[in-house]
Amino acid sequence: MKLQERSYNSKIIRPKPSVHVEADGSLVIIATAWGQSAHADKVVDEVAKYMSAAKADVEVTSPFQFLSCLTDEVNYLRTAILIANESLYRGENKSEYHSGVEIVVLFKKDNQIAWAQVGAPSILLKRRMLSVQPISTPLDLSLELGVGSESLPPLPSQMLGLEPTCDIKVGHFYCDDGDQVILLSGSRLSTSLWIPGIHTGDLGEVTQSITQEN
Repeated sequence: MKLQERSYNSKIIRPKPSVHVEADGSLVIIATAWGQSAHADKVVDEVAKYMSAAKADVEVTSPFQFLSCLTDEVNYLRTAILIANESLYRGENKSEYHSGVEIVVLFKKDNQIAWAQVGAPSILLKRRMLSVQPISTPLDLSLELGVGSESLPPLPSQMLGLEPTCDIKVGHFYCDDGDQVILLSGSRLSTSLWIPGIHTGDLGEVTQSITQEN
């Protein structure tokens, strides 16, 4: 996987995410800290360390059960996030909240992309000749609490590190050459994402269409 990223200016500020991409492109981690930015880096390190051992078939011990309903790759991501959650909770937040972290992890093996997330960003799939397909689109509290077109400051509804357990969304999908995965941090999805023919694969065009609408 090759990652392109872009930020854009608005009246509402979101924390800058910590982004990690493995040299071979097989693993992408995006973590956003609401609090101390160093805690996002800590979560990224924990996830990357576990996934490195899992990819190398190194035997690792874990207190977390593998779920038979999930593929091995999805189980690896789920376990990595659970380990990161426990580390952040016990190390930083057990007595007093300091930071919560939103995270998305993508792991590509052959033609499968496994994913796991707590909170934003949304995961969307753009396939040739098809409109954008939502894979996972978590809602934040600003959208739930906003009235009509009112735009409230972003407020995540799911973060890891705040409790001994966390709500992890997981899954996997098949990808083909030319497919694009769009990771979008925002309180709402732009309807322009579904306008036929608007996207040429250029990140600037995607960003412009989103910002023009909202």
